[in-house]
Amino acid sequence: MIDQRTFPIEGGLTAPLAIGLGLVLVIEGAVLHLWVAERSQAWAWTITVLNVVTLVWLWREYRSGQQAHLTVSATDIAIDAGSRLRCRVPRSAIASVEAATWRSVPDMARDFVNTAKPLEPNIVLVFREPIDATLVLGITRRVSRIGLRVPDADAARALLETGN
Repeated sequence: MIDQRTFPIEGGLTAPLAIGLGLVLVIEGAVLHLWVAERSQAWAWTITVLNVVTLVWLWREYRSGQQAHLTVSATDIAIDAGSRLRCRVPRSAIASVEAATWRSVPDMARDFVNTAKPLEPNIVLVFREPIDATLVLGITRRVSRIGLRVPDADAARALLETGN
């Protein structure tokens, strides 16, 4: 019997994209602040504060993606993919664990969440019944399939398949 095993989840905001967006925000924010400040100091500082808040959100989004993980215990699994998805379900709720293929990963489906975006998942968890998953901004949605990308897909699949 396993105690608990954790697998990192890949996907989400990448470092180059976060840095690129951050640089664009800083440059655009500085230029816009100087241009708007000639007309209104209040609006210039409002725009600057919004840019700073966006930079903080961007940093937090990047960090949450770096700390994303799948935890498998003897009784349940927990998926914490930062703001992309959070859920905890009993292992008995898993109907199957499939290697992801182009056929098993839909482009758009209401009951499917791909936590690996912009990457492709390498594992698809299929549940017996739809489960509640918390998505961006705390929105809860019922899903019956979740796509994950883990570095050691074979070990994760083997571990998830035992006990089903």
